[in-house]
Formats: sequence, C-alpha cells, structure tokens
Amino acid sequence: MKNPMYANRNHYLIFNWIFIAGLLLLALNDHYFKQHYTSWLTGKLSDFAGLLIFPMFLLFLFPKLSKWSVIVTGLFFIFWKTPFSTGFIEAYNKISFIPITRTVDYSDYIALSVLPLSWYLIQRIDKYRVGHFLPVFLHFPAIVPIALVFMATAPATRYYMQPGGDIHIGKSYRMKMSKEKALAKLRAKGYRIETDTSQHFFTERADYYLINNLALDGGKDTLQSLQFGFLGSGDKPLLLINNIKLKPADKEKSLKLLKKSYQELIKSNIVDEVR
Repeated sequence: MKNPMYANRNHYLIFNWIFIAGLLLLALNDHYFKQHYTSWLTGKLSDFAGLLIFPMFLLFLFPKLSKWSVIVTGLFFIFWKTPFSTGFIEAYNKISFIPITRTVDYSDYIALSVLPLSWYLIQRIDKYRVGHFLPVFLHFPAIVPIALVFMATAPATRYYMQPGGDIHIGKSYRMKMSKEKALAKLRAKGYRIETDTSQHFFTERADYYLINNLALDGGKDTLQSLQFGFLGSGDKPLLLINNIKLKPADKEKSLKLLKKSYQELIKSNIVDEVR
C-alpha cells in the first residue's frame, strides 16, 4: 500500500531545473548581490524569483491546493508588503532563531506579474524534471533547506555592520521601543545625534547615526564618535552598535584591551538607555 505521505504528490515540483535555478538565484541575490551590487534590479529580483517558485513549493507541500497555490501565494505577498504584517513579523521573530524583515514598498507588487508564468510552468513541470534516479524517500529532507532559503530573505545582521573606525563592535540588541522613541530618549538625555550616510550601501533596510564626543564612565573617558543604527521597522527593531573612533591621545593605548572595556561601557550607557 502506498504511503499517504507520498500519495498524489508530484516530487518534480521541487526537483526541476526552474525551481532549483530560482532557489539559487533567490539565495544569491538575498545574501550577495544585494550587498555588492545594490540597485533597483537586485531589490526586485528576489520578489520575482520567489513568486515564480514558491507556488511550486506550496503545491508540493499541499497537493490539494491545485491552482490555489498561485492565488494563495499572491494574496500572502500582498499582505506581506503592507504594514498589517508587522505584528505577524514581530510575533514570529520572538520565537524564531532566524529573524525576518521586510520593506514596505508597494512597487514590489510588480513582481505579481510573474504568477501566471508560475502557473503555466506548474502545468508542464514534468518537462523540466531532474533527479530521475533519486529515491522518493530522499525528497522530503530537501524541504528543510528549501524552507530556510525562503525564510532567510535578509542577510545576517553582521552584513549591516561593516568594520571601520578604531574599534569595530559589531553587536546587535533587540529594542523595547521604536526607533523614533529611542532617538527621542537619547536626545532628551543630551546626546547629539547626527544622521550617518557613510553606510549608504545598506540604507534600504537600516538607518545609521553618529554620536560625537560621547562621554563614558561619568565623563572620565570620551569617545570621538560612536556609530550605531537600527535594523527593521515596527516597535522593536534591532539596535546595531557598529564602530567607535577614539580620541587621538587614546590611540596609543592597547586597542585589544580597550575593545573589551568599551563594549561594556557602550552596552551600559547606550543599550540600557534606549530600553
């Protein structure tokens, strides 16, 4: 008797040249092209690739969906690109080990135009099949890496924090308030905050700022500048503590020793302040 797990399930929906190529393009664009070749094209490419192949993956998981896999994909994408999905994203990030982010940009809806092509290809998917000799029971382990590619649409946090300054901190902390409230609280405490455009490479998803002449440890020590940023939107973005620059006189000290002490000072004086 045939195992119900495999019944009526077309394994070539995920083992075909179009799906594999689309998945590779999605992963490369999200984690390499967007960072090294930032443009309108790389900004939209993931949407087109994802909408082309996700209905295939969805139909593989739920064979009874039939043509609804394309419709469900389109409706979810519309919802995903609106502010209404913010609550879902925040709830998901609280329990997930792979945080997700998205940019509200209604011009991304242009990618919905690829859905008819996805449906057309699904009807003829056997023509593009691969893995003719792969045992059926090995097909299911592929679900995990495929799902990870779809979920991890944003690069790791470290990609948004390029080394620079005299000491690279490269730490991130989950906020307990919105970016606007955090900046207002910092300014109310006397911190002079300036917008930093030097990290324009990543401004599609993160906003960067500088605090110059930052006094630490009760004024006993002063940093020339601290670079920090916010990643994500909503009420609880990530706070990125990126680079610091030292006063010229402090550069004679051991940077290795300073790094550990400054990390603690910054965490104490900055992160706690915005919570």
